[in-house]
Amino acid sequence: MTTPEPVHAHAVLRRDSADTEVERHVEEIRRIGLTIIRNAFTRAQMEDARARLHEIYAKQVAEVGGEENLFLIKDANIVRTPVAYDDAFLAICKHPLALAVARACLGNAITLSAQVGILNKPGITNYVNHWHRELQYQHLTSSRPLAVQTLVAVDDFTFDNGATFFLPGTHLFENFPSDDFVRKWEVQFEAPAGSIFMFDSMTYHRGAPNRTDKPRVAINNLYTLPIIAQQIDIASMLGGRHAETAEDRQLFGYQWNPPRSVQAWRQQKIDAAQKPG
Repeated sequence: MTTPEPVHAHAVLRRDSADTEVERHVEEIRRIGLTIIRNAFTRAQMEDARARLHEIYAKQVAEVGGEENLFLIKDANIVRTPVAYDDAFLAICKHPLALAVARACLGNAITLSAQVGILNKPGITNYVNHWHRELQYQHLTSSRPLAVQTLVAVDDFTFDNGATFFLPGTHLFENFPSDDFVRKWEVQFEAPAGSIFMFDSMTYHRGAPNRTDKPRVAINNLYTLPIIAQQIDIASMLGGRHAETAEDRQLFGYQWNPPRSVQAWRQQKIDAAQKPG
């Protein structure tokens, strides 16, 4: 393997360095809003995840009395919080490199705000096919990210099956850009199954129409600062599971759930103050 040529610059007094894999991914997220982690999962893992997502979706359809009710609220073909239904999805939201990048972007205290399976079926359109930020309705910028997310390609992402479009750099601006800008600068990325698209949640993105005869399945994990409430109370859904380590208590929201009373809030503080060390 040849050593890459050095990058020469003139009259540059300050420049970034990215010597590790985590730093390289963080730099891409910071500057253009997204990065890709390739070969994060095996095809066998993704085939298993696909089958389990379809099983959970059938359960969730039954929970609401039929799929017509999901179409009514524009939530059809979306699998909400699969990790609460099946521990197999723990590995999907706890990929070591993705978590390391998330913590490098946000800080060590992060929460899994949402995990969502997306079933992009042929001929079906839902809200994820429109430009959006995952922190919806927000028009702001911040000096550091408030949230990052991983979009796991359960199936191959191709131009034909609706691979995701991104608008690089839009996490740095408050407003959605003009139509001409969108048409000129939107980028659609192909990637093999098992890849992870990781991006600042303020980067505008959208799915595309699936022109094949098979669904394109993906899983989105949204990691936020604890100041942002979870979309669904994952800790309550887990019912005490996966609360053994401090890292998991943070990740799944146990540590950040608001106390139910003044007394409970104070007792929590008292218990912490009485711990040795």
